[in-house]
Amino acid sequence: MKSMRRLFKFNLSIKLKMIILAAAVLTVLTLFHLAYTAMMLRSAINEAYSSQLKGITTAINGRYEESHSIEDVQQIFDYITYRNPSVLELTMFDLKGKVLASTDRITVGEVEPNVVPLLDSKTHISRSTTEYVGIPTVKLLEPLIEDGHIIGAVGFTINASDEERMIQTRIQRTIVVSVIAGLILILLLFTLQRRILLKPLLKLREAAFSVKSGKAYEPVNIPGSMEINEVASAFNEMVETLDKQYKDLQDAMVNLRSTQEMLIQAEKMSALGSLVAGVAHEINTPIGIGVTAASFVKQRTEEMEKLIRDGKLKRSDLQHYIENMSETTDMILSNLHRSSELVRSFKQVSVDQSSEVQRRVFIKGYIEEVIVSLKPQLKRTRHQVTVEGDGEVEAFTYPGAISQIITNFLINSATHAYGPEEAGRMELHISKRDGKAVLVYRDYGKGMEEETLRKIFDPFFTTNRSGGGTGLGMHIVYNIVTQRLNGTIQCHSSPGEGAVFTIEFPTQVEV
Repeated sequence: MKSMRRLFKFNLSIKLKMIILAAAVLTVLTLFHLAYTAMMLRSAINEAYSSQLKGITTAINGRYEESHSIEDVQQIFDYITYRNPSVLELTMFDLKGKVLASTDRITVGEVEPNVVPLLDSKTHISRSTTEYVGIPTVKLLEPLIEDGHIIGAVGFTINASDEERMIQTRIQRTIVVSVIAGLILILLLFTLQRRILLKPLLKLREAAFSVKSGKAYEPVNIPGSMEINEVASAFNEMVETLDKQYKDLQDAMVNLRSTQEMLIQAEKMSALGSLVAGVAHEINTPIGIGVTAASFVKQRTEEMEKLIRDGKLKRSDLQHYIENMSETTDMILSNLHRSSELVRSFKQVSVDQSSEVQRRVFIKGYIEEVIVSLKPQLKRTRHQVTVEGDGEVEAFTYPGAISQIITNFLINSATHAYGPEEAGRMELHISKRDGKAVLVYRDYGKGMEEETLRKIFDPFFTTNRSGGGTGLGMHIVYNIVTQRLNGTIQCHSSPGEGAVFTIEFPTQVEV
């Protein structure tokens, strides 16, 4: 049973398993039948031998009771062996195992002690091939009875070659018949199995492969037994349910992606709008100063023109005018340069954020430009941002992606890591390792609990829902790093220890 269980654990076909099972059952039945046949044949032969020996013993008893002559017994032994060549030896024993008469004259007078324990009222039969080398023999021992008392025994050794050949022939015929019957049974079983079980299963397998390959599914109709019909019906219902669920999932995925893109674009536009508002507000101050200074220059110039027309121009007036013009023009140039720097940074960052174009940038220098463009927003807080690291780390990548990452980091720290009146510190460090750019961002704020840290990159997860947080900032950062930059991002944080984000991305991004 254990071997059969192990067999059915193997990955074999049903057809092969059924054939092996049928062959095993037939083999076991054949062995039992052979054993039973051999046992019955030997029993029948033993009965024939016993009957033959009883007849001989009866004749000897009759002759021996009349004459009590061993010579008469010896003559009977010689006559029997002469008429029956299969009888190899006849021996007469007394109660002490002494040979009284034998076809083998040499043994007469010898004592065979092994015979004594067998001297009872039963016929004893044994088989051997040792005494007569290569010849199967049967030895029988029949009690010799006189006046109802056992006075000895008669031993009978017969050549059993013919009987053994008969048994072997009978067994060989049984084996041949069993093999033929087994082959017919296996063939019949295979035919029935193929018609009843295998064909329906093959149709189900073909239908399953059709579904797997994405082909249009046609319901399976399998004529057969009630169980097969139930399986086919359940399979059809399962495929229909899965097909409907798959279509629902596809629609849900399309809607989810569309919604996600809309939310991401809304988040980008919101960040860009905040950037525009901040830059506009920041540019307004230097431009206002420049307008005021230009108005002052115009006014002083008109006054100089009047003095010149009236001929009242003095050396001191000219000297004072030149000094005022020098100071005013320096003020105008300083504020124009400041406005120009803000516009340049804003222009590059805004273009990068709104476009999907790769270009070669020095990461540290570009991040510094992003920080400049964010100064109007950071100016409202007391936070300090520092950028350190290798200024020679260069990458051919999407600068807008880096700009979005830095913007989200700074906004996230300003919103979550520090209180409204706190003076925070945020650090960025740039390096290169194994052909990849490494960007480490750190703040020294509140830090995060372990549960918050596990969900930091999940979409729509935020700890500032009441403050208007969408929970998309860090999710956008994760998507940008892993999908746009083909990189990795890790976050380490604990309460009171701030947060550290480590980003690694290749310096050559594949399109």
